[in-house]
Amino acid sequence: MISSFKGEFAFLGNFYECPVSVDGMTYQNSEAAYQAMKTLNEEERRSFAELSPSDAKKLGRKISLRSDWEEVKNEVMYEVCKAKFEQNPNIAELLLNTSHEELIEGNNHGDTYWGTVGGIGENYLGRTLMRIRNEMRGFDTAAVTDAAVEWIRRYFAENGSPETKAVIGISGGKDSSVSAALCVKALGKDRVFGVLMPQGVQADIDCSRRLVEHLGISHTEINIQGAYNGLMSELESRLNVTEQARINTPARLRMTVLYAVAASVGGRVANTCNLSEDRVGYATKFGDGAGDFSVLSELTVTEVIGIGDYLGLPYSLVHKTPIDGLCGKTDEENLGFTYAELDDYIRGFDNLSRDPELKIKIDRMTAANRHKLEPMPRFRF
Repeated sequence: MISSFKGEFAFLGNFYECPVSVDGMTYQNSEAAYQAMKTLNEEERRSFAELSPSDAKKLGRKISLRSDWEEVKNEVMYEVCKAKFEQNPNIAELLLNTSHEELIEGNNHGDTYWGTVGGIGENYLGRTLMRIRNEMRGFDTAAVTDAAVEWIRRYFAENGSPETKAVIGISGGKDSSVSAALCVKALGKDRVFGVLMPQGVQADIDCSRRLVEHLGISHTEINIQGAYNGLMSELESRLNVTEQARINTPARLRMTVLYAVAASVGGRVANTCNLSEDRVGYATKFGDGAGDFSVLSELTVTEVIGIGDYLGLPYSLVHKTPIDGLCGKTDEENLGFTYAELDDYIRGFDNLSRDPELKIKIDRMTAANRHKLEPMPRFRF
């Protein structure tokens, strides 16, 4: 994680001095370029051309603000930052060298929109830079998002009526958040139904509630604790229940709930698994690995996060550290490698040549979990 755009990472910030040309005019830094875009008056824009970052920021508070600024400012920041790195190959290389590090514009001047203060904030500048870095690595976030939305629309046109809903289990993590947001963009919020399924007391249930409130979708909350306890009690009275059975049963109970809800509201169940987790078996067969349609199963963790940022989902949900909820460890602690390493390997970047044992481990996990992703083998007569 890079938590401040200062020192060796000052090139990430808008106060870094390097020429940037936008809309036919050249500025001495990206801060001046961004502030100039606040007005549509060319003469006012010209006054920013030679300004330092701090002077540009001051002048930006005084000019005649364009009427659509609040709607366009995020895209303007993207265009300015993209121009900065495209036009300055030396700092573009520095950005690429940050690999998959999370880029956070930590600051102490109270900006919780473009950055974070004390870990709190939406970090839109950091998100913008990570989007540009993804594009430099070959992943066009906007194009993939548009294609995913169109795919969802086509699926529902072919597999339902104009009233058929997308039913999604809402965990409050990146996958369910991005899946739900894509469905809302594709179908409208009235055709997306969220299901919160805690098992007893869930420490992070507020994340799930925040997501459905942010998207404005209808939802229900169904606690599976009673069903789980009842089933375990019956099983324990007849056989020795393994730890694996205890771990996988809640996921299968949740999928049962989702299909019951879908049957009740007229819906299709969304599978929210991503390519990275599927590859190494981080899904329960006929549990969270099931569903009627899947929009994320060909996208890596890094790519899913990029789409979540692009859609403007709450930063704390998209970048929430994935935890299995069972042993208190993060996914990456359990796996023994990071999703960034796994994602690079999946996408063909040879980042594991320095660690052949890690490559062997990932290949072994992939082979062992292939049965979860392939159709059920059947005897052909």
